[in-house]
Amino acid sequence: MSFCNGFTLLEVMVALAVFALAASMLILSDGNSIRQTRYQQEKILASQIADHYLNVLHAEGRWSGPAVRPQIESYAGYQWYVRETSSITGSPDFRRVQVEVFIGESEPEKGSAPLARLSTWLRRPRQ
Repeated sequence: MSFCNGFTLLEVMVALAVFALAASMLILSDGNSIRQTRYQQEKILASQIADHYLNVLHAEGRWSGPAVRPQIESYAGYQWYVRETSSITGSPDFRRVQVEVFIGESEPEKGSAPLARLSTWLRRPRQ
């Protein structure tokens, strides 16, 4: 009796199928990682923009009535839509200011979540 050394065609096809499945899962996982990394990078940049915006408000001592002021910022190779909302609090000497940052140049759709949202309270500048 002679035994054949080597693999049968069926064994080779099963091994290739297992390898193809493993490779496709790896590629899928890698794509998700890249998307998550980009999303986290955009969130960090949006937080930096919001923080800088509020620091400028404090430094300038800007005081205005309740309003919504949108503007477009360019930072780190992206265009950002920044929306400042100020509202009256219980005291006439304080205003609540909220800054929301979205990626892109156009106004975001109603109900869409910003990448970053920061709030602060401004005190009326002394005359």
